[in-house]
Amino acid sequence: MLNRRSLFLMLGAPLTGCAGARPGAPARQASTLAPDQIFVAEAAPDSGLEAVLPVRAGDDPYAPLAAALRGAQRGSGDARALVMMLGDSHAAGPVMVEHLRELMQARFGAAGIGRLAPGRAQRYFNPSSVEIGQTGEWTARNALRSGTQGPFGLTGYRLTGEREGDSITLRSNEAAGFDRVHLALLAGPDAGSFRLRVDGNWIGPATLRHATPEFRPMHLDVPRGSREIALELIGDGPVELLGWGLDRRGRGVLVEAFGINGATLGSLENRDQTILTRELTAKPPALVILEFGTNEATDPDFDEAVYAAALTRQIQRLRQILPRSGILVMGVPDAGRPVRPTRRQRHPLTGCAAVQPLVSIARVRAVQRSVAQSERTAFFDWSAEVTRSTCRLPEMAAGATPLMRADLVHFTPDGYRLTAERLHAHIMRGTGLGARGTNA
Repeated sequence: MLNRRSLFLMLGAPLTGCAGARPGAPARQASTLAPDQIFVAEAAPDSGLEAVLPVRAGDDPYAPLAAALRGAQRGSGDARALVMMLGDSHAAGPVMVEHLRELMQARFGAAGIGRLAPGRAQRYFNPSSVEIGQTGEWTARNALRSGTQGPFGLTGYRLTGEREGDSITLRSNEAAGFDRVHLALLAGPDAGSFRLRVDGNWIGPATLRHATPEFRPMHLDVPRGSREIALELIGDGPVELLGWGLDRRGRGVLVEAFGINGATLGSLENRDQTILTRELTAKPPALVILEFGTNEATDPDFDEAVYAAALTRQIQRLRQILPRSGILVMGVPDAGRPVRPTRRQRHPLTGCAAVQPLVSIARVRAVQRSVAQSERTAFFDWSAEVTRSTCRLPEMAAGATPLMRADLVHFTPDGYRLTAERLHAHIMRGTGLGARGTNA
């Protein structure tokens, strides 16, 4: 059986049995391996993430992150801090989370990009830190609607492929590359096999065939500075992925975001709770950010009591799974629908006249603030920090460097970067770390 050390040596240079092989060429394969003969099963919590967390979160929602950041900044070994965002299209887009990651990693150390939806399961997702490729016939599903066939895990996405030679690739654009690969897989009686390429070197094939359905989160340690992975199908049955990712061992910060376009808080109910619990406890975050509300705000029949109960339930569930983690609720930003001028109106509409607020947005934000207070979570007022008023949205969408898109719901890249900067400053104040060099 291959262990971590033998795999590291096999993937390093020189490579036994692979020396001189052209990049992308398969190595000789003598037998079919089980996934746990290639990867290390993620059963126990990540020691680097767990070691810096307090025994319990307590009443200060920022205390776990403060402890983790200080541990990553000053500690020894592989002390790391994880910030995780769950949300809708604002979280699904790469710009806001990438800039938040840049700001935090610049001060506390960079541990990579972390986990992502697999392949191109998340459409229109084009982060600058990685390049994602996909060839062949794959089926993508997400947890937006409760009736969609699952299961789904933390990412909220599921990618299925079966045809021989079809592949997905993930290439790091970071100068330091990566030295750890993550895969979240589904095994079962009809499951097929795959092989994995790390840069120019192939390992496997690995079979996912198992007597009963089973979730298999795994990781593989690879040489430092690795640049690209490719997962290629053998063609002997379906291979299903719930997620994948890249990071680096050692001290630093990870910032991950898992969003679905159109999602409401209810999309968290559509994740398989057993799988979600395993993924959360395997990599315990120091801070969980709940970023929902925009899609709830479009509902003319929005019920404050029902939403308050649902938000409370999700917070309490996260606390039960992650008693050592803090939680932050992002209050929904201002959003509306553009109002077009009539034929009789000779001049373009401006200010309040040019926008119709989403029908329930004020009530959604009020519930979020109230639940955050009663549940003693942190609260980031996106409206106060960035948009300030629905009437300001047309102005934010105009000019040479607009902050809002023309739909007056989504932000431009500049708007998402501004949000990340305000959120970062808010979080740093909450942890007591403030700006660089203060109280650290």
